[in-house]
Amino acid sequence: MIRQYFGDNKNKNVLRLRNSNVKCLKKLKLKKRFIFFGQNSGIHGLRHLFANGAFIINRLFWLLIVLASAGCLYLLLLSDERDDLNFTPDSLYLTWTTTFPAVTVCETYSGRAVQKKLLEKYPNYTQHLSLDFRKYIAAVMYGRGSCSKSICVPCGDKVPCDLPIREIFDNIRLKCTELLSNCSFNGMEFPCCDKFHIVDSEYGPCYSFNTLQSENSDLESLFRVNRSTGPGRLDFRISGDSEVAVHSPEELATLDLDPKFKFEVKLYLENRVEYFFSVVEIENDKVLAREDMNVRRCRYLDELPNDFYKYPVYGYGACQLSHSTEHVFEHCQCIHPIRLKTYEHLFCNFTGIHCVVIHEFEKSKLGVDSKPMADDNCLPSCVESELTTVHISRKWVQAAEPTKGASITIQMIALPTLRFQRNLVTSNLDIVVNVGGMFSLFFGASIFSFVEIFYLIFRKQ
Repeated sequence: MIRQYFGDNKNKNVLRLRNSNVKCLKKLKLKKRFIFFGQNSGIHGLRHLFANGAFIINRLFWLLIVLASAGCLYLLLLSDERDDLNFTPDSLYLTWTTTFPAVTVCETYSGRAVQKKLLEKYPNYTQHLSLDFRKYIAAVMYGRGSCSKSICVPCGDKVPCDLPIREIFDNIRLKCTELLSNCSFNGMEFPCCDKFHIVDSEYGPCYSFNTLQSENSDLESLFRVNRSTGPGRLDFRISGDSEVAVHSPEELATLDLDPKFKFEVKLYLENRVEYFFSVVEIENDKVLAREDMNVRRCRYLDELPNDFYKYPVYGYGACQLSHSTEHVFEHCQCIHPIRLKTYEHLFCNFTGIHCVVIHEFEKSKLGVDSKPMADDNCLPSCVESELTTVHISRKWVQAAEPTKGASITIQMIALPTLRFQRNLVTSNLDIVVNVGGMFSLFFGASIFSFVEIFYLIFRKQ
């Protein structure tokens, strides 16, 4: 037993010694490979660091040089901004074709007129209501109104729960044929409602000319001008108080649109309004389409942000409107019935409208907004044009024969002589060249130097 015990211990000690020797040999072999790599590498500085018989001072000096080079390389790579954009002016305007902007007409709210229509067309719903209640319902038809305890009560008492709000809305507001007439573009007349399409807004449908935000429009159908046609001019007549907005074809006339591109027309104040503008378009370098939108910081027309976005093409204002609509839906579980019919399955009943009205009041008047807008998703459009309002003329013209409404002219003052091209300052090829140049500057390295690392370390000696 004793002999067996000592024999077993002796075998274990032999195995431990053998394993220890194997580990030492592996470490020594690996050390030799790294020293061989350092002495034969094409990367500058390493052969001095691994030189045989070199003094410790020499090794420390070259170690500091290598570390300093690596640090400088790291800082330069951090500061290499890949997402810089520049806008190059282009003045070769003789062959340009410029897209005429969209013109949107939205009927404005007139309390007395709407209340009168409600009493005439829907007496069964409104005759028994108080004046304040009729005012509230009239305002609701235009996306406005404010609640009070006596008015914002659940449906079923004063107002039936099956109130056909959208039907009433469609019959109360002016239709396209009632609002617009005498339309022409560059002197060529056309049926107004063939070119003015229904589009969405916070306060209900509007009518928009030369828009991409209608299911009936596309890029090919847009009106364009060049040296053959001359500057564009749109003429039409409106038969009701309205707000007119001029903007890019992919935009909507929402609250996010700059107010300087909007003007109100009051029929009792003016019957002749002229709006003069200039336009500068933006062209995109083709390479931008292959870049991530966070790099180019804009969205193309087909890059829709989310499932709640119900518009045909992307636009910044449409994106903000869709986020606002989604926020209201999350809060009230429904959408105001004056909005786009694409949301029809989510429309509110009378009780739900109270929630929407209260929520909009708190957000706009009191600054209460529990969920901020997702501005990261709502990037500018890549194809938006830059408009400049030159002059607005409002006047009352005494006509020989009295005519109803106001005559509106939207006119480009001249064909553009300048446009900008959006370019990416640093492309993928520029990145490769810059990184390769910096590695070569600090280490004298190329792609062969990195391949050589694996060859020298793992080659058989």
